[in-house]
Formats: sequence, C-alpha cells, structure tokens
Amino acid sequence: MKKLVCILLALLMLAGLGCTAFAAQDGIQPGDTMPDFTVALSDGTNATLSGLLKENDLVVLNVFATWCGPCKVEFPEMEKTYQANRDRMMILSVSGDPADTAEMIAAYKEENGLSFPMGMAGDALDFLNVTAFPTTVFIDRNGKVGFYKVGAFVQEGDFDARVNTFLSADYDGTPLGSEVASGSFSIYLLVAAALAVIAVILLVIGRWRLFRKAGRPGWHSIIPILSTYQEYAISWKGWIGLLSVLFGVGVSASYRLFGQTNASALLMIAFGLASFVLHVMESFRLAKAFGKGAGTGILLVLLRNISRFCLGVGKAGYVREE
Repeated sequence: MKKLVCILLALLMLAGLGCTAFAAQDGIQPGDTMPDFTVALSDGTNATLSGLLKENDLVVLNVFATWCGPCKVEFPEMEKTYQANRDRMMILSVSGDPADTAEMIAAYKEENGLSFPMGMAGDALDFLNVTAFPTTVFIDRNGKVGFYKVGAFVQEGDFDARVNTFLSADYDGTPLGSEVASGSFSIYLLVAAALAVIAVILLVIGRWRLFRKAGRPGWHSIIPILSTYQEYAISWKGWIGLLSVLFGVGVSASYRLFGQTNASALLMIAFGLASFVLHVMESFRLAKAFGKGAGTGILLVLLRNISRFCLGVGKAGYVREE
C-alpha cells in the first residue's frame, strides 16, 4: 500500500510538470488569421466573429471569469473606451470558466454596469489554449490577431491606447505582438503552488521518518538548515550537503548582488553546476547509507521530496553510516 502511495505521488508531481509545460503554449500568435467562431451570449443570442467584423474595424475578445479579481479591475476602462468608440469597435467578453452560467454572467454584467456583449466561451475558443484569466485578443479589420495579452490592463489609459492604435488611420496591419502581465490568474500557477505545498509536506514527513529509522529522531528534522546538516551527516559527515546548499544559495545571491550582468550569469552557472554535482554525490551516498541502490540515488536527484518520503515510510531496514 505504501509503495502504491509513493507511485501515485510521483505521478501527481509529473502531471503537474506536464500541466506547467502545457501552460507555456499559446494556441494562436499575433499576425495569425483569427478562426471564425460562434459563442452564446447571456441574453440568449449568439455572436459570430465574422458577423462582428463586418460591422466593426476592431473586435476585442476578452476571456474572463466571474470570480477573477484582475478581470473586474480592467472592466471599467474597457467600458469607457467602448462607449467612446462603439461605432467602430466591439468588445466581446466571454467566460472561460465552464461553471459560469448565462444567469451568472447576466447578473455580473448588470452589477458592474457593462454594456458590451458578454457570454460563455464554451468549446468554441479551445483553439486559444487560454491558460490565465483575463486573456484579451485584439482582432483587426482584416481578421488578423493584432495583439494578444495574458493578464489585466491595470495601468490607466493602457487599454484605450491599444484601441486607438488599431482604429488609427495610420494602422497598416502590423501586429503589436503579445504581452504577459503580472495581473493574471493562472490555474496552472495554483496547481504549481499546491504541488509545492505537497512537496514541502512530503519532505518534512520523509525526513522525520528517515531520521527516526536511522536512529536520530528529533524536532530538528523539520527545520531546513538543521535537518540538512543532520541528513548529510548520516551519509557524508555533513560538509558535502552543506556545500551543496550554500552553492545553491549562491545562485540567488549572485543575481541579487550583481543584477543581470555577465558576471552574475557566470557566477550563477558556476554555483549552479557546483550545487548540482554535489547534490548528485550526496544523493548516491545517502541512498547507499540506507541500503539503497543507484536507482534510488537517481530518484533522490530528480524527485527529491518524494524519494525522501518513500525512504522514510518504507519497510526496509536502514543502517546508519558512521
């Protein structure tokens, strides 16, 4: 049963890494032709991109969620800009959260005093691969993606300036690129944070049980610095593990002290390589000290927290290396 738990935890962590990698992918790029789509609106009608482009020089597609704080922050300026240019542009705001119903969106629209069409994205916008709310796509008069932003327009006048660029007589169809703002809520970041919490819990439990089986139980196992020394003292008299940690700290320190310079980059690479080499060495030594082979040593390098958890709760007898 315990082995099954360890396997499931490892698969969970790997799945999280896969989600994070998927989150980095964009379904469409600035300059691409925006595929036509049809979405259901909160008033019971439908909106089609091709139909909107026939009547407007610019369509702004905004993907939000009713619970998203940054989304709510950017809506007032969007409404103001829409009112000033509604004869030439259209804002279409749709919820990317399947839990948001037409009734919820209609109530949200009225509560926030919004006049542009709002509805549900459904499956029609799956090609966008939206990974964060809000996400906004500017579609120009030619049906091309002119600007793609992940995150909210939080600076006053930013959204209005983008709209004016596309509505200007000087606009030649050149895309403005894409942007990722800090004011976005990504479900993948939430998953990553949850996995980080799980990893910390596994590390604490694993080290506690590991020390206990090695004959060195104590509260120090839940304190990172003390447990680091104690753990490495079991397998390598302490110094190699501490050096690994110190070199790891040096990576961050070199960046903070020198900024984004060549010297900082070189120091970070040097400290990073040294930390990795020492970490590999102590992982194999730690595995050997507890009667495990090379396979466990590799897992200690790749899946550090899960491996310590498995070592700690496993049934194998451990022999402390003096």
